[in-house]
Amino acid sequence: LNPAKWMYERLLRSVIAFENRLDAHREVGARLIQFAPGETLAIDDIGFWGPDLIRFYGRNADGHPVELLQHISQVNLLLVAVPASGAPRRIGFVLEKHLEQTAEPA
Repeated sequence: LNPAKWMYERLLRSVIAFENRLDAHREVGARLIQFAPGETLAIDDIGFWGPDLIRFYGRNADGHPVELLQHISQVNLLLVAVPASGAPRRIGFVLEKHLEQTAEPA
């Protein structure tokens, strides 16, 4: 079992469930607990690398692209609803596709 893949799958399921509860004017974001207070990013995608790194892709409050690589032992992610600039970006269907692609054969 790849620990990063296991955490990645749980993060995807959590983001999908959170996004399903959002209204039409919000999109899923994350507050990075261990960084500057209030630092929020809009999540565009999530990935993993090797057995121990989780990757978050998104945009900061200024709309600039960001990528966070974090060791699985340090992941503390507060999912938040952030105002969408324009139509809300829904990533749940992309994350569900990722889950299907990484599923272990039965």
